[in-house]
Amino acid sequence: MPLTSLSSSSANGFPDPDGRDLWFAMLGPLEMEVAGERVPVPGIRARSLLVSLLVQRNQVVRLDRLIESIWEAPPATAVAQVRNLVAELRKSLQTARGREVLETSPGGYRLVVADAEVDATQAEHCLLEGAAAAAEGDHHLALDRFSGSLALWRGEPLGDITPALARAWRPRFTELRRRAVLGLSRARLSLGMYEEAVTELLDAVVELPFDEELRLLLVSALHRGGRTTAALEACRETRRYFLEHLGTDPGPALRDLEVQILRGDALP
Repeated sequence: MPLTSLSSSSANGFPDPDGRDLWFAMLGPLEMEVAGERVPVPGIRARSLLVSLLVQRNQVVRLDRLIESIWEAPPATAVAQVRNLVAELRKSLQTARGREVLETSPGGYRLVVADAEVDATQAEHCLLEGAAAAAEGDHHLALDRFSGSLALWRGEPLGDITPALARAWRPRFTELRRRAVLGLSRARLSLGMYEEAVTELLDAVVELPFDEELRLLLVSALHRGGRTTAALEACRETRRYFLEHLGTDPGPALRDLEVQILRGDALP
């Protein structure tokens, strides 16, 4: 599920940061700003509550689902504790120019937040613009948009929350970053920026070692940048790594790419 589908709101562009009422950052350690001031969210339970509301923003999140996101074995006082956490969060949000940001609804709560006020949605907005630019052949604009998407990342997403909540949502954020890296690398290859693409892809492969698409693009970047020997070694290393850790070969695309390089075919 794309992150944009997690919200019913939409935005035509994003305002200047100085004019934002609210800013929520999940692409790294969780951060919240209200009326331009950083507001701490202390405690793993408070952060988990806020993340649960953010990833399902503008939707009513049932009280029982919030409890599940905070405790694997909820205590008898879970309902009261969640209500206390909500009250503290609501108090922190009160300075947002009189807006009612955190609403109580039958059976749960709803966080009313615009797309422009969440870093993950802004990152995806940039990614979609980059993909559209690339499809139209405007690789300079694509480079700018994909770079803008990645610039919003500050570390591991959804930091300092409960393990169950991280397991449920972190893969979607990982995929967001992966798509941006792929788009940025392809834009760089189209512009002849081979070394920059190699550097980006080497880092990405360390983060996602079993991602064949990233590895294939790395091989292509090495070869197109004149490093054919390194490209072929990357093919062999990929095969060794998959056999050692997965007990199987990569898909046929790697072999096809290796054959193209050995034949001296021009790569797209």
